[in-house]
Amino acid sequence: MLSITKAKNVRYLFIASFLFISVYLSGQNTIVYSIDLNKLNNDKLSVQVKTPKFKEDQIDFYFPKIVPGTYANYDFGRFVSDFQAFDAQGKSLSVIKKNVNQYQIKNAGKLTRISYQVDDTWDSPEIDREYVFEPAGTSFQKDTLFALNTHGFLGYFKGFEKNKIELEINKPTFMVGTSSLKSDTKSSPTQDIFKANSYYEIVDSPFMYAKPDTTILKIGNVEIVISLFTPNKTLIAEEIAQKIKPLLEAQKNYLGGNLPIQRYAFLIILSDNLKNGSYGALEHAKSSFYYLPEGDISGLGQTILDICAHEFFHIVTPLNIHSEEIGNFDFNQPKMSKHLWLYEGLTEYAAHHMQLKYGLINLPQFMQTIQEKWETMQMQFDDKIPFTEMSKKVLDTYKDQYSNVYQKGALLGFGLDLLLRKESNGTYGTQQMMQDLAKIYGPNKSFKDDELFNQLIQVTKFPSLKEYFNNYVAGNKKIPLNDWLNSIGYEIDPNKKDTVKTLGFDYQTLNI
Repeated sequence: MLSITKAKNVRYLFIASFLFISVYLSGQNTIVYSIDLNKLNNDKLSVQVKTPKFKEDQIDFYFPKIVPGTYANYDFGRFVSDFQAFDAQGKSLSVIKKNVNQYQIKNAGKLTRISYQVDDTWDSPEIDREYVFEPAGTSFQKDTLFALNTHGFLGYFKGFEKNKIELEINKPTFMVGTSSLKSDTKSSPTQDIFKANSYYEIVDSPFMYAKPDTTILKIGNVEIVISLFTPNKTLIAEEIAQKIKPLLEAQKNYLGGNLPIQRYAFLIILSDNLKNGSYGALEHAKSSFYYLPEGDISGLGQTILDICAHEFFHIVTPLNIHSEEIGNFDFNQPKMSKHLWLYEGLTEYAAHHMQLKYGLINLPQFMQTIQEKWETMQMQFDDKIPFTEMSKKVLDTYKDQYSNVYQKGALLGFGLDLLLRKESNGTYGTQQMMQDLAKIYGPNKSFKDDELFNQLIQVTKFPSLKEYFNNYVAGNKKIPLNDWLNSIGYEIDPNKKDTVKTLGFDYQTLNI
């Protein structure tokens, strides 16, 4: 009896020791970043990085050249200065700047800490080259607003992107941070601590710090956080919450009644001074970041609805449905997918179709949107370029054609929906197609770019899709919008050219 007890005790001790060692080693491999919002020096934040123990003699630390959803080369390393590396005794290690985004650290086996200064992107006219789209950038306004897209100030060690991440943000007590990530229980009134499973997750999780105007909705089992910053208080978060609540309920139903997330954050900044950028929004897997003109709910409400509808649908694609190019994204040497028609075009179509289906807009409003997209495509873009080719070369050759994803891309979704409904006698459309596709793929299972068209044919069981894809998505055949409209009793009115405008800008031209 006694000997058995001893054996059990030894066994439990071994298990406890193993678990302790596992947790300890896991903690050792965690990369810890820290910033202090109380301390701005010449409009710059200081970033400190505690590093894991490296075996390599030298290691490369990168800042993103490009991030998912932006489709532009931003080179965030150009906003970084005073990059230094240190050993445990605080002695500097040799660092070579290989290019604008890459720093090579010698004697990496001794490395324990990195520090650097980073400028914000919204207010750095001295830094030349392409401006950074505001919803993808950063803004450091002491005691007022910190717009923190993490890819704008957090770099990564090449080959260690899947290490666990901890982000410590020191802050004034009167500022509240909002993100899709929840702060750790060890957080305090002056410090927030956030944990992420990888660099991929932390850069997909933007933050906004400001004096609090935040409200929470419950949609099914999902916690929806809405955080608003507006300089002249023309709007409050609760007004936005009540405006978009019916939309989110409709989207839940449109997606089959269940949402593939537990928490989602809308980070909304309204501006009374557009300097040299553009209004719009940027999607993330579990949040979206907005930069819009200041206004009240009567003037801005429908625009917010339309953009939120689009961005929220990105929880389907690319969160659950994406190619290997996105699933294994390389922040400095990216390979672009050829399926922007799916990620952005079909998402844009679904955002409007969902509102029609659940009575948030009427049929004339929906058809007006279709006509506006057709007119914008005709006036501003080259619709003869195969959409798959444009997608693959969107960073360079066809950079100026990107926004056509919201015009022709949405029209391709419209045409595909009509074709599916025709083939199924009205029982099956793109809504059901995406639900079926989500059963095959997921956050950790990507599709092969060259196999998507065949996969969609298999999923829908309609071979006629092959001709559609070959002609209008992969080919340069002009989309027959008049024929599509005639099939449902409509036609394009060539004399009706009026476009709905709000607050001096055209929703159709927004970057979302």
